[in-house]
Amino acid sequence: MVFFLHWAFGDQDLDLLWEALSDITVQWIVLITAITIGTLYIRAWRWTVLMRPFAPQVTAHDAALALAICYASNVVIPRSGEVLRSISLKWTRNVSLSPVIATVVVERIMDMFWLIVYIGLAIFLQREAINNAFPSLETASLIVLVLCLVALVGLLLISVYQHRAIQWLEPFLKRFFPIQLAEKAIGLLTTFLKGLASLQNPFAYLELILSSLLLNTGYVLIIFATFAGMGLSETYSLGFPAALVIMAISSLGVVVPTPGGMGSYHVAFALPLQQIYHLPETSALACATLAHALATLTYLLLGGPALLFQWLRQRKG
Repeated sequence: MVFFLHWAFGDQDLDLLWEALSDITVQWIVLITAITIGTLYIRAWRWTVLMRPFAPQVTAHDAALALAICYASNVVIPRSGEVLRSISLKWTRNVSLSPVIATVVVERIMDMFWLIVYIGLAIFLQREAINNAFPSLETASLIVLVLCLVALVGLLLISVYQHRAIQWLEPFLKRFFPIQLAEKAIGLLTTFLKGLASLQNPFAYLELILSSLLLNTGYVLIIFATFAGMGLSETYSLGFPAALVIMAISSLGVVVPTPGGMGSYHVAFALPLQQIYHLPETSALACATLAHALATLTYLLLGGPALLFQWLRQRKG
């Protein structure tokens, strides 16, 4: 995080940066925050689709609070939120952790798949400029896309043939591990595989695809609104296609395990704005800072109190 923050802000005039940030009005901040919360509930809807076969009692609101907790905790410790969002549902809806973690694995693979799809759209819109600025991005995206498809197909096959998979693993585990440990591992694996049950439902794929499209469209709208709120749409002709390009490339910064994507997101957001759309460095970093800060504050204000409340209630219970 320190490395990326120094890369992004090390030689910046903070007064000029603040001046660029202060032009946005409260109305734009409210709109961007509202869209951010909307994407949180769309992601929650998608997650409930994955959990529906084994946890139909989980509502979109339950999942949204768990996701807010996830994002808030990631600001402190990267990737810790994946565990905490599962624990949140254990506390609120008494859902077993293993199958929920399975859905988290599926969701993360889906995120990577859709990220590569949107990078493909970005390359379609700005192929020459992107290849000049990031020469290896197109090849790397194709490789990751193939890996994601292989992983999703593999999880689907495991969910369909889960009994055979367990029967194949059981003798192996009992041969190399103590019986009690092997039986516990088999039990955890069995419940983990329950979390893949939604992959066997063809109708679930329609909801998963629709929710993913709406989710990523929401992310594009957040960046487009940030452009408009800072006056960059008019000054530099940054429209919806530009927002899509920046959304796709900047998402790579979130993949890097820094706390809350700090530093890495700013670099991945600001560099394409400079190199593809020729924004001044200060304006590009100000835009990246605003987009990141509003999202981070929204998640902290929702997820922090939710985690504290759930933890206190769990202790009393």
